[in-house]
Amino acid sequence: MRRILIAIVTFAVLFVAAGGVGTSMLMNHLLTPGGVDWSGANNPNPPTDPYELGYRGDPLTALGLPFETVSYTTELGAAEAWFVPAANMDGPWAIYVHGIGGIRENGYRQLSILNEAGIPTLLITYRNDKGAPSPENAIYSFGVEEWRDLDAAVRWISERGAPSIILAADSMGGGIVGQFLKHSAETDRVVALALDAPALDFTEVAADKIGARMIPLARTLARAGIIAFDTYRKARLNEAISLDAVAKFPGPVFLAHGTADALVPITISKRLIAARQEPTTFLQTKANHLLSFKESPARYRAEMGGFLKSLGS
Repeated sequence: MRRILIAIVTFAVLFVAAGGVGTSMLMNHLLTPGGVDWSGANNPNPPTDPYELGYRGDPLTALGLPFETVSYTTELGAAEAWFVPAANMDGPWAIYVHGIGGIRENGYRQLSILNEAGIPTLLITYRNDKGAPSPENAIYSFGVEEWRDLDAAVRWISERGAPSIILAADSMGGGIVGQFLKHSAETDRVVALALDAPALDFTEVAADKIGARMIPLARTLARAGIIAFDTYRKARLNEAISLDAVAKFPGPVFLAHGTADALVPITISKRLIAARQEPTTFLQTKANHLLSFKESPARYRAEMGGFLKSLGS
């Protein structure tokens, strides 16, 4: 019996060690800029619909909205952004934060709703984006490092005249917002959040991908992989958990997420809903990642538009 137990324990240790190394190698591929074409940058036939992910073109070309190309200063250097003015320059302004390997154009769904509500919007780039500086250790860190760029954008838009700020974000952009809420000294400027499939717990994201392949001990392997990745790449993905910070945010939150999301599990948003005490509007769909708008544009517009309207009441 003792030999059997020893064999089981030895197998389990080897399984976790090997699985952790394999998971770390996969993370290195997915989280190194250029490893995966997340934004469709190399698509020879990009979509012509500005509400489709992968569309490329400025706000005037896409939506007929006048805009200004600006830059704001991050700790790594200047980052480019598009500023789209709107009818109510005296009310809150918004900042849109795209997801992993994404582009500013991914925010056109949210921009169209924000602009219709009269809200000026800044669509930013951040480290590792085209139009923004990259650190020497170029990786996506699900907000652990990127929040500093959002922090700089918040300071810039405040100096430009924003009386208060709405943060709109999707996917990893939600993680950036969460880390901003954890660490920034500028959080009192933020009056509301609008999030779509926010990646507020990287460990759960990784574990969900492992579990989807019917591999046992998914969360243990995810943790082991993160430890190996952090050690190898000198990263801090073990800190990429910010659900509590968003749960404690004192302002109202709009949240959209699809049950078929294959990248960021909806369980993260459901945990957030359960932990929230302040007003939260939850649009649950059956969509895959970032496709809740596409499932029903009218419903998405009505829910988010109603949320934005309530901010002025």
